[in-house]
Amino acid sequence: MTYQLIFSKHGYVVYQQEQQQIIALQHQADDLKKQRETMIRHILQLRHDPKALEDLVHQQLGYVYPDEYILIMPDEKIQAKESK
Repeated sequence: MTYQLIFSKHGYVVYQQEQQQIIALQHQADDLKKQRETMIRHILQLRHDPKALEDLVHQQLGYVYPDEYILIMPDEKIQAKESK
């Protein structure tokens, strides 16, 4: 009977494994909630702050004002491969 309590498919060992899995999933859910909150804050900032939206457009799309210049620097890894 003790063997059944510990090692059966509804026993203590399985219970412990399921508890560990629940804890891991709770941590994963907490991390996802934090990511979601960060994304929501970022979206609200982009909606209400024109400067933030402008910075994003500059960074992601490479847009510049007529009086600005862009310097594009090659990656060091590419230069190292070409020199070999």
